[in-house]
Amino acid sequence: MRRGNWGSCRGGLLQRALAVLLRFFGSGVLSLLLCGGAFAQEEPLTLEFARAYLEPEGAAAWSGRVTLPHLWDKVYPGRAGRARYQLELPPVASDGVLRGLFFPRVGNQVEIFVGGDLIAHRGVLGDSRHDATKAPLWVPVPASLLSTTAPTVLEVRVAVQPVRWGGLAAPRFGPEVNLLPQYRERYVWRQWGAVAVVFALALTGVIAGGLWHLTREPVYGYFALCAPFGMLRYGDRLWEVPPLGWPLWGGIVAFSLTVHMLLLVRFSLALLGRDGIGVRRCFWALVVAEAALVWGGYGMGKPWCWTAGLALLFVPSFWAYAVAAREALVVRQPEAVALCLASFIPIGAGLYDFLEIRVSTESVGRSSYLPLATMLFVLLMGWLILSRYARQVRAYQALSNSLDEKVRQRERELEVSYALLQQEHEQHAALQERQRIMRDIHDGVGSQLVGLLSLIGKGRSSRAALREHAHAALDELRMAVDAMQPVDGDLATVLATLRYRLQPRLAASGISVDWQVDEELPTLDSLTPHRVLQIQRILLEALTNVLRHAQATRVRVSARQQPGPVRQPDDESPCLVLEIADNGIGMPGPAAAGGQGLANMRARAQAIGAHLDVTSVPGQGTCVRIALLGEPAPAMPATPAPAPATPAAPSM
Repeated sequence: MRRGNWGSCRGGLLQRALAVLLRFFGSGVLSLLLCGGAFAQEEPLTLEFARAYLEPEGAAAWSGRVTLPHLWDKVYPGRAGRARYQLELPPVASDGVLRGLFFPRVGNQVEIFVGGDLIAHRGVLGDSRHDATKAPLWVPVPASLLSTTAPTVLEVRVAVQPVRWGGLAAPRFGPEVNLLPQYRERYVWRQWGAVAVVFALALTGVIAGGLWHLTREPVYGYFALCAPFGMLRYGDRLWEVPPLGWPLWGGIVAFSLTVHMLLLVRFSLALLGRDGIGVRRCFWALVVAEAALVWGGYGMGKPWCWTAGLALLFVPSFWAYAVAAREALVVRQPEAVALCLASFIPIGAGLYDFLEIRVSTESVGRSSYLPLATMLFVLLMGWLILSRYARQVRAYQALSNSLDEKVRQRERELEVSYALLQQEHEQHAALQERQRIMRDIHDGVGSQLVGLLSLIGKGRSSRAALREHAHAALDELRMAVDAMQPVDGDLATVLATLRYRLQPRLAASGISVDWQVDEELPTLDSLTPHRVLQIQRILLEALTNVLRHAQATRVRVSARQQPGPVRQPDDESPCLVLEIADNGIGMPGPAAAGGQGLANMRARAQAIGAHLDVTSVPGQGTCVRIALLGEPAPAMPATPAPAPATPAAPSM
């Protein structure tokens, strides 16, 4: 045992101060200050020696004097057991000062006796579910148990599990006012430091996981994966009663540390763009090697295996740091510079912890710097991840703006091209319409005029025949003009125009006309000028045949809507039906045979996708039926025969 002493310089200053106080204050005040000076001189004692009684399982018991700290796994590697440490507390004055014991580390389960009385314990000796070594221990010592004249026996009984780093660190004894702040500082350092690391890992892990979900970049995925393993490893300090028994829980925590470190290395290499197939193979090889060493350390009770596993972790760490340093010095990559700065402290802290805590024989009770260094690294990496993502977002935004500008430029080009195409289309449509008009005039009016000129040239035609050809030419001209008028898909308008043209001729021939056109005929969007002209020609041909050959006194013209002819199994589209029926003499032969006029009508109906049906009964008249679909059915183009140059023979 040792007790702190005042230095000579400090004592001289105190004497001069007391002399000044004696000059200005009374003896009562001075005696109070002297009592305070005596109290201030009592410093905490560090108990460095103990009488130990060691009972390892599977080995002979041993007793003797040991120097603290005493690490069980160094003396009996891979063995469980129990130990009793007897120490001496110095005599104390009866001054009413509260005193206590501060154990930096003790366990794995512990009972503390002062003067033969149990004053504190953690867990039950031998119950591996509890581990008292994870946190420092503060034990107030009742003044009634301490002697004022002779040393008091302090006995610490511990139960130890293999590879759990049990034993006893040198405890400190003294006034509570001096020792309790030291205990609290160490408790905050170990326990709240672990809380801070877990919180930092959770925060950055969630951020990295969210970024990976958005971008699917492996660099974010590696950090998101390493976070829960690190949380398990460093959060283990907060569980004095872990969820699983020993050594299973110890192996899980140890393996979590190795996976956490290896994933951090892989994250660092991916950040530098070095996550190739070689890195992936080395990663899995190291995972397998670390799993084997963890099994040897915790499953087989060989502490040196776990020590070797910790040493092996420095190989990929130093290699990744060397790669980052090269990229930072040669390429000046920003991620490499940040990684070098962020990795320097945790690598140094890990090396210190390995040498001073794992390897050193006086490691019990020393603080580990790796958790806090890891927290610093994690926070810096979190900042680096966010910075990297921000740069990517800015790059994507710049790319998006560039693409938007290109799209707008392309749209302007397409608008110009569309305008040119529209103009060309309009010119082409106008040209087609002119060609159609020329063709209609040529095929209709032209053929009739040619026939009329031929009859005049022969000089043998009667005036009636010439008049008939002239009327036919005039009808063709009128139909060509009427076809160019807008009808907006209204078939009733077409029929009304035709009635206006033909009613006088039919009345002059003594034929009454019965017009039966439904008032609400559906609109036909496909009623183009070409289709209107063909319908007019079919109807004109039918009515002309009535005038020439039917010898009828009455003709009925009707238009109605009815279900259309089936083109597909599920086709139920309506159609418009036009009928021209007379009460004349009918056709002498079968209606299917007909003449040139009937062939022209069928050709014209086929050209517009309509269905033509002619029925005739001798002595009872003829009926021409035309079925117009809402959309013209696909049909082979058919060219009607030109109008004859001489009066046509009876066709109906």
